[in-house]
Amino acid sequence: MSLRHVLSRPDLELVGVRVYDPAKAGLDAGTLCGRPESGVRTSADREDLVGTDADVVLYMGKVETDTPGCFADVCDLLASGKNVVATGSRFIHPRSLHVSLADGIEKACRVGGSSFLGLGLYPGFIGESLAPILSRLTERADRISVREVLNYSTYASHDLIFNAMGFGHEPDDTTPLLTNTDYAASAWIGSATVLAQALGLQIQAVEGFREVATTPKALTVAAGNIPAGTVGAMRFGVEVDCGETALAVEHLTRMADDLAPQWPAEIGYAVTFEGKPNLSFHLVIGSHDEDHAAQGCLATAMHAINAIPTVMAAAPGLYDLSKIAPFVAHWTERGAVPAT
Repeated sequence: MSLRHVLSRPDLELVGVRVYDPAKAGLDAGTLCGRPESGVRTSADREDLVGTDADVVLYMGKVETDTPGCFADVCDLLASGKNVVATGSRFIHPRSLHVSLADGIEKACRVGGSSFLGLGLYPGFIGESLAPILSRLTERADRISVREVLNYSTYASHDLIFNAMGFGHEPDDTTPLLTNTDYAASAWIGSATVLAQALGLQIQAVEGFREVATTPKALTVAAGNIPAGTVGAMRFGVEVDCGETALAVEHLTRMADDLAPQWPAEIGYAVTFEGKPNLSFHLVIGSHDEDHAAQGCLATAMHAINAIPTVMAAAPGLYDLSKIAPFVAHWTERGAVPAT
């Protein structure tokens, strides 16, 4: 989706595209995403892309399943002088995962005179940018909860759905990545940390959690087949103690709408404040029978693209959404926007 939009923008010039499937290497970038030919050929050669003359990179590698490799990519891109806007939960606040990840990015930014920003939708927007704005309406908050509820039956990534999240596995199978509650927490600790920073809160303790529900009947979804009796719905996230204010960030996914009826069911993104006043906000991305998962991917892509001018203008360094200057969408040509 981001590639299609870049190709449609007269103020962005595409200069390179990396692919991970050898079968896609050498294709025209336009052909790859269903657009007219662009004259830019894709490459599976990592070093080729690091060496490409570009001002900014939209990095959308699979950081959840290859954290070391993706951080190495980003550091090399930054050190080569390219600014980087990255999606993926583990890029939202690298220091909350491990100090070495943040130190590596900061060093690369110094070497290359470049800037880095991690963002997304959830995580990467709802808790980090929307919740702090809503806090302007409150006198105090005893608890702030941020939740995503989606049906992922149309999401076609087998690796994410089965290998990482654990759908289609026995409830007690510990093979999938997210069955480890510490790893599950790591998907959301960045979001909670940025929210805490924005509100001036100090994190005192973090606890991850994961709950699953099985499907009584076999399901066929876009990512594959889910046998009866295996995981068909799950919720996972973090509970964060910030003293007088508690934070909760969680994701709730079903593969069929009638599973786990005891859990919140309304599709979309919810932010609630328990305090004075109590406040509840619900956002739906994709309406009029649009696919919510697909529209959420579009929103994620546009968040990254709309950040380009601000990241380009920022002083070199590692940023998150509580530190970067506010930015908005630009729907018309603005002249010389950096090449992607």
